[in-house]
Amino acid sequence: MFEKNIAALREKNPALAEKLEKIDVDAIQGITVAEAENEDLIIGYKDFALHSTVDPVREARAIWNRTIQSELKKNDIQIVFGLGLGYLFKRAYLSANSRIYLIEPFVELLRFVLQHVDLSTELSDEKVYITDNISDITEKLREHYLQGDKAEFLFLPAYAQIAKETLEELSERVVKIIEEKSSDINTIFQFAQLWTGNLIRNMPHFFNSLTLGFLKDKFANKTVLIVAAGPSLIEDIDKIKQNRDKFAVIAAGKAFKMLVKNDIIPDFVTFADASRANWQIQGVEAALEKTNIIVTSRADTNAVSINSKNKIIYLTETNPFSSLFRKHSGLEPGIYASASSVSIINYFIARELGFNNIIFSGLDLAFPGNKIYASGEGLETTSNGFILIKNITMGRVLKYVKDRNGNDIATRDDYLIFIRQFEEIFEEEMSLCRVINTSVNGALIKGMEYAEFDKAIENLQPNNLDIGEILLNTLNQTKNTWNSCIEKVFEELYSYKSELTDIMEKAEKIDGKVLKILEDFDGEISDNNKLQELTNQLSGLRKNVMNNIILSNSLQGELWNYAKNYNTENMFNKEVIIQNLGIEKKLLMKVLNHSQSALNYLETALENMEEKKSLLKSAHK
Repeated sequence: MFEKNIAALREKNPALAEKLEKIDVDAIQGITVAEAENEDLIIGYKDFALHSTVDPVREARAIWNRTIQSELKKNDIQIVFGLGLGYLFKRAYLSANSRIYLIEPFVELLRFVLQHVDLSTELSDEKVYITDNISDITEKLREHYLQGDKAEFLFLPAYAQIAKETLEELSERVVKIIEEKSSDINTIFQFAQLWTGNLIRNMPHFFNSLTLGFLKDKFANKTVLIVAAGPSLIEDIDKIKQNRDKFAVIAAGKAFKMLVKNDIIPDFVTFADASRANWQIQGVEAALEKTNIIVTSRADTNAVSINSKNKIIYLTETNPFSSLFRKHSGLEPGIYASASSVSIINYFIARELGFNNIIFSGLDLAFPGNKIYASGEGLETTSNGFILIKNITMGRVLKYVKDRNGNDIATRDDYLIFIRQFEEIFEEEMSLCRVINTSVNGALIKGMEYAEFDKAIENLQPNNLDIGEILLNTLNQTKNTWNSCIEKVFEELYSYKSELTDIMEKAEKIDGKVLKILEDFDGEISDNNKLQELTNQLSGLRKNVMNNIILSNSLQGELWNYAKNYNTENMFNKEVIIQNLGIEKKLLMKVLNHSQSALNYLETALENMEEKKSLLKSAHK
């Protein structure tokens, strides 16, 4: 039994296997084996029964069901603290397809169990990792945990008693790593106000546009080339130009200048960044007038407002405003998955348009040849691993990933997330769509075929697509419905103007009361009724903010920080009262700031809306 187990373990953790092999199982003391009331075997260690003495299987099932509240996916992680005889570990293994990190803090106990219990199947599974120390677990988390993954703790109650300090240390270190790895969540929250403002400001530019849903399957069974801005694009650029008639082209905004520089005008160019679109469009404005732009509804207004042949709107399911478009549109506008990479969005776009042969160029998601972009920037880093572009730190950390040949290749920390998202998409999709990546020296993305550009297109014939005619016909069929939808959505948003003003006035008054109490506070609650009245007013204001679709989105980061930091214990303690009032005051200031910004956006957008509507009326006369 032990030899089977140790052979499986040695593949994952040779150091632990060697340590266990050196332990004389006959010399181990303090371990007892008995029967529970239901006659299942249980194990004891140093006078502690490690499992329920009534029904250990039921105990394990109850712990798992109580702890795991949502479905775990392949890349989520279950951290099981304590093996015992394996009841909880096996429950975790059978109940979800996630990774499992098992830590048994008592190595002699682990040696005893592996002598008597066959766990070789579980230990051989690539999703399982077992260790006896915290450092191994934290190292694995740093290697595999990415933003958006779930990490769940499972432990037997007995281990919380006999290994309390180890469990606490493990918990603290895991939480710290997850917070570090999830720091991008704070970045997302920082964009919330900008995204909200962008949507409002973009609305007037949506007139006479198309939504992606209106174009569903318009290019069924055709070939598309999706162009990213990775270093390998430069290797394909001449071949793209020579074979331009064999495929439609969807380009990321960051790749557009490189294409234009080489006299290639893509059929579509996609902009999704919330800001800094200017550097993608400056100098190529005339070229943008010759193509069709696709924009997310919250993209940088500089990109959304640019002149182009046609404008196509990509509505995301993560944007609560998207439901308003569906509500007011007589035709299905299409609401789609969001993504952290424009290349992933372009893949979703290609699938929705009906393309069934999808080729990627410039999708390296790594730095082959130590090049960062197709424009030629070389890889440079700071002493602590941050990537530099033109001597400016871009806030991204150097990491390594495997290429298709199993070799390590330099990449960025966020590219690991993009790779993961692509792989999850291909794993879950049940389509006959063919996806080829011509970046044969870039990162391996499981689910894609890899081929040199010439090989990828060798059997393609001219596509005979009249994209302009397809878009024009669709626009003529849908523009009246869509323009009416835009007006109704904006009217609904604008109806919140008076509510925003009311919230601002209430926030100003309450802020004064909070400041007064903080100034007069002497350590005693001299007027409990006054404090309770203020608490009720603050609660009412927060409810108003949450019910306002504009503010609840703009302030989502601030509301999250408020909920995270507000102390609900010892609420009548002097220090806690002062701390909570300070948190309330900080939120009030943010409410005032975001309300004023939203009002400004609404007023400017209304003026632009009226101007657009006047132009439309004039055009119809």
